[in-house]
Amino acid sequence: MQAGEVIVVRLKDGPAIGTYSGTPGPDRRERTGRVRVAIGPGRGARLPPDRVLMWTGLVPAGGGEVEALRETAESLSARMDLREVWELAREEAGAVSIDDLSELYWGTGCDLARRVAAALHLAREPLYFEESSGGYLARSEEAVGDILARRERASRRAADAAALVERLAAGGLPEPLSAHQRDLLSHVRGFVVHGGDYTRSAAAAALLRQIDPGARDVQRLGFDVLVGAGVMSPDEPLELERAGVPDGFSAGVLAEARSIRGDAAMSEPGRADLVDVPAITIDEEDTADRDDALSVEALPDGSFRVWVHVADAGALIPVGGEVDAEADRRMSSLYLPDVKVPMAPREVSEETGSLRAGELRAAVSVTARISSSGDVLDWDVSPSVIRSRAALSYEEAERAASDSGHRWHEAVSGLGAVGDVLRLRRERAGAVTIDRPELAVHAGPSGEVDVRVVTRTPARRMVAELMILCNRLLAEFCERESLPAVYRSQPAPDSDGPGGCVEDGPLSWFLAMRRLPPATVSTRPGPHGSLGVPVYVQATSPLRRYPDLVVQRQIVQFLTSGEARYSEEQMASVAQRAEAQFREAAAIEESRKRYWFLKYLGRRLEESGGREALYDAVALDRRPRRPALLELSRYPFRFRAELPDGIHPGDVVVMRLHGVDLWRRAALLAHAA
Repeated sequence: MQAGEVIVVRLKDGPAIGTYSGTPGPDRRERTGRVRVAIGPGRGARLPPDRVLMWTGLVPAGGGEVEALRETAESLSARMDLREVWELAREEAGAVSIDDLSELYWGTGCDLARRVAAALHLAREPLYFEESSGGYLARSEEAVGDILARRERASRRAADAAALVERLAAGGLPEPLSAHQRDLLSHVRGFVVHGGDYTRSAAAAALLRQIDPGARDVQRLGFDVLVGAGVMSPDEPLELERAGVPDGFSAGVLAEARSIRGDAAMSEPGRADLVDVPAITIDEEDTADRDDALSVEALPDGSFRVWVHVADAGALIPVGGEVDAEADRRMSSLYLPDVKVPMAPREVSEETGSLRAGELRAAVSVTARISSSGDVLDWDVSPSVIRSRAALSYEEAERAASDSGHRWHEAVSGLGAVGDVLRLRRERAGAVTIDRPELAVHAGPSGEVDVRVVTRTPARRMVAELMILCNRLLAEFCERESLPAVYRSQPAPDSDGPGGCVEDGPLSWFLAMRRLPPATVSTRPGPHGSLGVPVYVQATSPLRRYPDLVVQRQIVQFLTSGEARYSEEQMASVAQRAEAQFREAAAIEESRKRYWFLKYLGRRLEESGGREALYDAVALDRRPRRPALLELSRYPFRFRAELPDGIHPGDVVVMRLHGVDLWRRAALLAHAA
């Protein structure tokens, strides 16, 4: 009733004994409606009135009296068992007070310490009684049973969690795993993959901190723990899981893919019979999804007739079917060093749809007559039936071009001549040619890594030119016929930027790429500045990219019926989704390539005993207050590192490799002073 009165209150961490320190009043509250209480030396709280469990009426003469009461009450509370009192109270209707419960437990005339002990016990152990406005109500037998069952489950889950932590710390897993342990592992995996964005990240991080309380990067700790326990591979493609990329196809998609046959497509009326036109495919040696083939004929007037045949995937994949829906969802194939994630099942992309040598295939063929100066004299496009005569690798095409006795020398040489004049024509129109080498990284099933630097050989440039020609002509077709399509456009590059006089190499490639404005995807046609063409679509990879498939369907539907299959709104939807997913796919491919290349560097360093530690690099960009951007001279691989003053873009420096951080996808390179 007055300042200093001992009270029992409920805090966030449980009940406590304190003293009322507010201004005395009839309702023992401050004007704010809250009760001020001193819990101990230097500790106080302002609590709502309903958090006061008991007003004792005791105003002690000194702090020692409060401490003695607390010690006695806590000791008594810890030994209390209210089961018998509960059984008696169940027979009575209504709530009972703390005083009544205390007398039922200890008998009449019990002192203040016992009543305080009862208040503490009831707050900490709500098994038998629940609070009500009039005191405490005895729970039903069923309610008590439910609470005990929940506690038993919680106890088992706690034991499961402790056992899991113990085994993970030792590099293993409990055997067998309980359902709760599987759930915990799933949450740890979710945290490892998605970090703080994962909904149960806090719980997963708390579990991992039991393994290593001092870990600075708990997400990385989780990865190492799961790898040590065999739940994850050391080379786990986390990027795929983060992006939600599936690792297979549903039964329905596979069933439809297996039912697709090319015979019906090839027998469609109106297909041009180009079976007798010699066609070849040129791609990477291990490419199975070959979706374009080339033919050439030298004409008496010095011009060339060329054909670009593209697999007619649109005629194979039913519109709106399960394969189509899955391809729409994936939007493109992913080509990673250790795995390929196809847009469509291999039964379509590598078998029925692929332009295999010696087999009849439905195609869409663009035929163009090209002058010796690179002008397109005339052209047309039609659905066709073709038979590829050979599947060449780029290396084999190079050999064919240089060997007059090679079976395909004439064809490859003719295609090369066409590619050369087309390239010159585009460059005169403002095209930007950046022949930067590419890093080709392949990881075998046992983790072995093969790294090659792929240069823009004549065969690769030739194929690229003919694909640009085909895509440009198909874009002109769509524009001429007012067909909604997915166009790619780009403003002309900045010709006034730095780098025009820089020697060809990493710095010139970097500066040239920096001058390129971003390309856009739209249903509106426009010039593509860096390619030097007036209009452009992508339609030459319908087995690998969904927008290519959609544009191809649009063109073939118009050729056969005079009508468009897709509206502008439908095309815009595909374009918008494709742009976002293509960026994500490119980031995944780059991250995985970087991972395996770093692993390759780390192994070279380890196997050489440190001898393979020095690398020449070219400085590309230096800005205040951030590490410099460099590129290795031997490999087209960029990284950031601190450099001493006096080094400028274009300078070649020697860097020492100290190691690699695969988790952060970083090479630990430092300037070799």
